[in-house]
Amino acid sequence: MSGQRADRRLTYAAVACGVALAVAGAGDTAPRTGHTPPKAAPAAPGTGGRTTSASGSARAVLQLRSALHFFYLPRYSAPAGAPFAPEYRIVLHAPEQAVRKVAVSFDLSVFKGKADVYGVPKGYGCVRSGFHVNCALGDVRTGESPDFLPFHVKPKPDTAPGPAGAVTVTVRSANAPTIRHTTQVVVGSPYLTSRQDFRRITGVRPGGAVSITPAFGNKGDTGVTGGITLMLSTDEATLPLRYRNCRYDKAVGATRAQCDLPGPLPAGAAFETAGPVTAVADRTAKSGTVDYGVWRTADLDPLSRLPASAPRGTGEPLRLRPVDGGAFTGILARRSESAGARVEFDTTGKYDVEAVGFTIEGGVGQVVDTQVPYPRGYGWGAGGGYDDLWVTLPEGVSLVEVDPESHSGDFLYCRPGPRRGGPVACPGPEAGGTLLRVRIDRRVQGARGSVTAPSDRAVDPDQSDNTAPVAVRYLP
Repeated sequence: MSGQRADRRLTYAAVACGVALAVAGAGDTAPRTGHTPPKAAPAAPGTGGRTTSASGSARAVLQLRSALHFFYLPRYSAPAGAPFAPEYRIVLHAPEQAVRKVAVSFDLSVFKGKADVYGVPKGYGCVRSGFHVNCALGDVRTGESPDFLPFHVKPKPDTAPGPAGAVTVTVRSANAPTIRHTTQVVVGSPYLTSRQDFRRITGVRPGGAVSITPAFGNKGDTGVTGGITLMLSTDEATLPLRYRNCRYDKAVGATRAQCDLPGPLPAGAAFETAGPVTAVADRTAKSGTVDYGVWRTADLDPLSRLPASAPRGTGEPLRLRPVDGGAFTGILARRSESAGARVEFDTTGKYDVEAVGFTIEGGVGQVVDTQVPYPRGYGWGAGGGYDDLWVTLPEGVSLVEVDPESHSGDFLYCRPGPRRGGPVACPGPEAGGTLLRVRIDRRVQGARGSVTAPSDRAVDPDQSDNTAPVAVRYLP
C-alpha cells in the first residue's frame, strides 16, 4: 500500500475501513466504479420483494438498502446544550428496472416534546408538516441508489432517558411493493470508544507477523441495545482463518473478517481481545496497515457485512476480557455509531516500484473505460506517494477527457498531460482507483503504449520495472 496512509490517516479506522472482524460467538447477521453498476448489497429488513400484479405482469423491485434500526437521541446537557444527534440516512436501490413515482414518508411523532425537527432537504422533494416528513423522489432509474438525509433532530431539555417509541418509514411507488421500516428511538447515547494505538512497527520481515490487540468501550450514558461488531481490515497483509467465531472475506489471503458479539455493551464497560490478533505481512510488502473498529451490529453498513456463507475460522474462538477504558476515545461526530484504531508497519524488504501493464479492449470507433492498475510497491517510502502515473497511449488510440463533475463513484479519470501528444496523467493511488477513457480510432497492428510509475532513484535504484506495456485488443 502507498504511504498516502500517512497523510490520509483518518481519526479512527472504523470510518476508514468499513469492514469487519468480530468477537465471541453470536449468530450471523445479514450482509462504484466508472460505468460499472454498483453491486446490490443485502437490504435492511423491510426490503421490497418481487410480486406479480393482478394482471399477471411482474412488478418492479425497490430495495431499502440502508436505514437505521436504532436511533439514539443524545440528552440535552447544560451548558453544552443540544449535542449533535446521529444522521438518519436512507438509501434506496432499484436493482432490475426503473421504479416510478417513489415517495417516502416519515412519521416522527416519537420526537414530540423530545426533539426539534429541522434540516428537511427540498432537493429530494421533502416537505415537513409538524412531525411528519414526506419526500417525493420521483422515478428511480435502474441501478440508481438515492442516498439522502430526510431530516435532522435537536434534543430538548429534560427528556427522560430510555426507550421512547419508534420512527416509522413507508416507501410507496407506482410499480413496486410498498416497504415499511421501523426504527426504535432511545433517549440517551452510547459513546463508543477505542484504545488509541496509532503506532508504526518497523523491522517486520516479509511474511512475518503483525499483531494488534483491539480494545473498545462505551463512555456514554446508555448501553448499546443488541450486538456489537468488532472489525478488522488489513492492507499488504492477510488474516489467517484462525477464529471459529469469525467470518472472512476469502478462504485464502483474507483481508477482512467479521464476528459479532451478542451484546449488550453497557455504559461504562470496556473490553480487549484476550490475546493479540495477528496478521501476516505479504512477502512483497514494504509497508502496510492493520485496522480495527467497533460498530453497533444492527446498524453496520450493509455494504461492509460479510454474508453468512463466508468462510469461517477453524481454531478457538476469539474471546474478550474486561479492561479499564478510562483513556479510550472515540469520534464525537459518530459517538453512538463507531470507533477504532490503526497500526502501521514497515518491513525489512527493499523498496522497488513496479508498474503493472494492462490491455485496452474494444472495437474500432468505440469509447471504452479501462482501469489503470495500481503499481506494486508504490508509496511514500519509495518516493511515489501521490505522484501521477504516466500513460503513453498506443498508436490509433486517443484520450477522451472526463469532467470530474460528470460522474459519480470513487474512481478518478486520466487527464491530458502538460505536453500535447505526450503521455496522459493518471491520478496516483486513490481509494477507488483510476480509469482511463479512450476512443479506439483505428486498428494498428502491434500497437503498444506504456505506463510509468515514477519513484525516487535514491530509494528505488532499480528503475527497470517502473515502466510496463499497454496493449490493445480489438474486438469485433
